[in-house]
Amino acid sequence: MNLPIEASLVPYHKHGVAFHYPEIWELDEAETDDGIVVTVTSDGTCFWSLHILSACPPPPQVVESGIAAFEDEYEDAETTEIKTQMAEMPAFSREVEFSCYELMNTASLHSVRTSDFTLLVLWQGTDHELEEHRRVFELMTATIQADSLQGSS
Repeated sequence: MNLPIEASLVPYHKHGVAFHYPEIWELDEAETDDGIVVTVTSDGTCFWSLHILSACPPPPQVVESGIAAFEDEYEDAETTEIKTQMAEMPAFSREVEFSCYELMNTASLHSVRTSDFTLLVLWQGTDHELEEHRRVFELMTATIQADSLQGSS
């Protein structure tokens, strides 16, 4: 009997953020000039990443910069505004669809700012991979918590 991957989520809690991810997927952390990037990958080419940006840039600027990079790279990129929440706050979110090597791809960008940092989630995959993984990526994004937002009553 195969259990749904959602049943195997494990917690991650570092750098002032927490979320859940599939235990059987690979997790990697990297320091960048802008902060920390935590990337979670399955066995395909799709991925989910959380960027913890210490300079606290505005979420619209972060997402629009990412969208501009896709538009520069892929001439058929089409962007859609979406409504989501992240870390229990309304997120500035966009999805971009584009083709690469004759495959349709979707990238989803979500950003919020706390008093300590700006968070950006970027997940991306081909349409056939996202048939299986989109729900998991959305679930991972929905489980994000920021320590600076916890316990403030």
